[in-house]
Amino acid sequence: MDSGETRPSKKLVCISCLVLLCLVAAAVIHAVLSGPASVSMSEDEISELRAKYPLYEMDPPLIEMNKPKLEDLVKRADAFVLAEVVESSQDYTVNLIESSDTPEGKLYEKWKDRGMQNTASFMQCKVRIIENITGESSGKVEDIPGEIIIVMNAQHRGYAPEPEPGMRIVTPVAKGTGGHEGKYFYSKYGFYYVTDDDHVLSAYVEDDDHKYSGKTLKYLKKNLKKMSAEK
Repeated sequence: MDSGETRPSKKLVCISCLVLLCLVAAAVIHAVLSGPASVSMSEDEISELRAKYPLYEMDPPLIEMNKPKLEDLVKRADAFVLAEVVESSQDYTVNLIESSDTPEGKLYEKWKDRGMQNTASFMQCKVRIIENITGESSGKVEDIPGEIIIVMNAQHRGYAPEPEPGMRIVTPVAKGTGGHEGKYFYSKYGFYYVTDDDHVLSAYVEDDDHKYSGKTLKYLKKNLKKMSAEK
């Protein structure tokens, strides 16, 4: 009688041990796969990476800018994208004033002999879109192609990131018009480098309310989506 009662207890113990081992194994696998990217970087680690991923604290001296808040950028941009830089290209030039019949055109005709400029140069590079981060959550129907050219006024050179081929970045983009048709503007504000282990470092001085440098790419994406969904 005793032996008949103990057999089910032994089976129950064995099954419980097996379940426990499976849970432990699953926890270990999850830690191995997600551990490095789930922990924030230390200040020392961030400082070491700044040589490769520089922070731009100043704006060009001849351009007056109001620092936008991240949530405002999310609202204004056509999208925040995760992209990989494919190649850098030479600057291109556009005419600022297309017609001499406009008030601006008449002013240019009057002052061009005294050095007034009618052109501006823009930095540009081609990127491959990995993900339109805010596309679905924002409700915007902007269709971002698989590869796009992102551009910025060349006056910002030295004061804003010029991403290199192979880099992964997160940046706001806005579709260009006129001489920028087919291209997208980007900004140092809202711009993040993505490290090899899927952490992010900002290219700009972040707001106190939105500090993501050293956090994971996953964490940044979650917050961008949350901001874009807010009306």
